[in-house]
Amino acid sequence: MLVLAIALLGTGLAVDGSMRLEGRAGSVVDGQDPNSVAWSGDVLATAPGPDGTLRLGLQPSAVVSQQSEVLVRGFAEAGLRLDRGWLRVRQRLGYGQVDLSPLAATTALAPGEVLQPVQPPPASRFVSVQESNTAVELDLAASNRLRFTSQAAWAVTGGANAIARETLPLARGPQARAALEWRATRLDTVRSELTGSDTRYSNGRRASVAGLTTGWRTVLTRESELSLAAGPGVGRAETVEIPGEAPKVTILPYLLASADYRLTVKETVVSLGSSVEPMGDPLSGDVIERGSLRASVGWNPPHGIGWSARVIGSLALTSGSGGPTSARSGDQFLQGELGATLPLGPSSSLSAGARAAFASRPLPGQPGKQWGAFLGYTVQFPLVR
Repeated sequence: MLVLAIALLGTGLAVDGSMRLEGRAGSVVDGQDPNSVAWSGDVLATAPGPDGTLRLGLQPSAVVSQQSEVLVRGFAEAGLRLDRGWLRVRQRLGYGQVDLSPLAATTALAPGEVLQPVQPPPASRFVSVQESNTAVELDLAASNRLRFTSQAAWAVTGGANAIARETLPLARGPQARAALEWRATRLDTVRSELTGSDTRYSNGRRASVAGLTTGWRTVLTRESELSLAAGPGVGRAETVEIPGEAPKVTILPYLLASADYRLTVKETVVSLGSSVEPMGDPLSGDVIERGSLRASVGWNPPHGIGWSARVIGSLALTSGSGGPTSARSGDQFLQGELGATLPLGPSSSLSAGARAAFASRPLPGQPGKQWGAFLGYTVQFPLVR
């Protein structure tokens, strides 16, 4: 791998960067002051080669509010070109203090990151976290119509110290995924996917989830696409109720299902989606089945002001073990954003908008409703060519 990296660095390294500065303001609710100034950067280095690729990234961020926080994320990815596909190795690392307020942003988080966006935030807004995700991925085209992908990963995410783990337990364990995709026609694709994860939490709990889904993706028109998937799942929850005694084990069947629709008409993009799936709750370590809804619409003209709106929400369909941070059946969480973007040039823009969040049963120290406005400036620039 080292030889590959050295060879790729000599083939044509390209480095691009971006930076965003954002000011946030709003009303103080239950002692939560949304007023803050946030800065984030993104540096991506790519080196393509005849036998593979190398990508390196650095993503620092900082927030100044009721207290200051600095978080640094980075990743390295090496890809080796095979006869009919790719073999990729990825490593992601992160360390620092992160702002987990739902008013910070509504963008979806990547696998292995601290908190999934469909779940309510923890009791503390600022939490010291550590993140690590090591993954190996195989992507092979068995034929012109048949494709196989698989991934094995080891993920660590959660509180970086004992105080932080009282709010966000440290979770670690393996994750695996294998999928077989067959292009039945020019417009239709059938996909079967097997997933599994086994996560141990620093609070003594363990959540194991496995599922098998079969899905269908079709192109309805030139502008629209529909995806459907469903299948059975099983979850295993392990809880130590009395230290020193055998843990309590619960195994239950679950349903996995998802539906996604995307429409693109000129500069307008509409996306709708829903899903039902069991998952390990990062706040409690319980296995919780959640239903989620997501919707977004954006209009991005080549010149002039563009706008976007998006909302994501979840409903807990099952209850946890009954701890102070455990989810209860019927818990609702909603998060949304409405914004406009004004291009200032080919590589910079000014944005403004509002964000809001609602939790039907917030944890102590968190308000049930929050809202705030933001004003941001974003610039992109090439560093090395």
